[in-house]
Amino acid sequence: MNRVTWRLFPESEGVAPYILLTNLCIPIYFLLREPSSMQWLGFVLLGLFVILFRQFYYTSKWALHIIVAQVAITLILGAIFHPMYTFVGFLIANSLSKQKLPIMISISILFAIGMGAIVVPYVGHAGPELWIGLLPPLFGVSVMPFIIRASMQYKQMAERLEAAAVQVERMAQQEERQRIARELHDTLGHTLSLIALKGEVVEKLVKRQPEKAAREASEIRETARAALKQMRELVTEMKVAYFVDESHHAISLCSAAGIPMEFNYRSVSDPSPTAYVERDVIANISLPLTPLQETILAMCFRELITNVVRHSQAASCKVHLDIQEGEVRVSVSDDGIGMDPEQVSTSSNGMAGLRQRLVLVDGRISVSSSSGKGTEITIHIPRTIRDERVGTI
Repeated sequence: MNRVTWRLFPESEGVAPYILLTNLCIPIYFLLREPSSMQWLGFVLLGLFVILFRQFYYTSKWALHIIVAQVAITLILGAIFHPMYTFVGFLIANSLSKQKLPIMISISILFAIGMGAIVVPYVGHAGPELWIGLLPPLFGVSVMPFIIRASMQYKQMAERLEAAAVQVERMAQQEERQRIARELHDTLGHTLSLIALKGEVVEKLVKRQPEKAAREASEIRETARAALKQMRELVTEMKVAYFVDESHHAISLCSAAGIPMEFNYRSVSDPSPTAYVERDVIANISLPLTPLQETILAMCFRELITNVVRHSQAASCKVHLDIQEGEVRVSVSDDGIGMDPEQVSTSSNGMAGLRQRLVLVDGRISVSSSSGKGTEITIHIPRTIRDERVGTI
């Protein structure tokens, strides 16, 4: 039985919440100097504040109520004991920055008004130390959340720009592959047709005019050599696309689009499915496919993820990589708007292009979708029985 380890804060948050808790040192220091008859009230309020602070990381549904309660506790501490106790407001800055802008503005204004009401009794006899000491909590609640919010938006914009740049690069590579495919079709197709025609001529002349047939055969040989050289040059220009690279790109693209992606992996050696999201784990997955098969798979997978981001209006996405003895399957499912059965059979969303690519490696595609219930598309590519660890025949 799995043992659940209790944690004060989620592991994904790192050490940031613990660093924020150091702001409690100042109010605790002042509380220890208060009369013993009042200390218990101060520690109860601080304890409740810390409980709410932790709960914010685990209960997103009540986030706004938690923040309002924390602001109220902060102002109560300042009103009952001393305005310097409002220093705990620094702990609210990060959580407040994740709220909607009108809520942020409203709470910031209310906190500033509350601080003003607290310091009214001290006007006229307080020293400059008090007024200087009030600046940090005012900054922590009324200014710092907006700075954190702007920083987060800048980071998200940078991630989107990076994802867009990668997408542009991918599109350029795709265009280059299409150019090479057209050149192979136009040039080599013509050359092979010429070789076939000359072969028919040689077949007719070999008995009647052997010398002329020999010359034609020599031209066929030279033409074939030229075609082989040209094909090698074109293939050299093409770069193999790897599924692992496309998986990393898919994670970045979905993250930038705000669509969480769950990656599941299952192989013939380990039938139990495992959910992986870490890039370094995905990087260790080796597909038992030829370079051409993996390139086709990677290109089709890229098209499916692009469709999810652009057209599905999904809130989440799941990818299943299944390596079986007979084939490699990649399924991409989402909880978006889905497609009509008529759309599935047409060329919309690149379905026709996917099928055309898969024909090159005897692959196929299966689609399950209905309006309003999401879409699941699976790519099937047959494989040769290989040693899965090293990918050799």
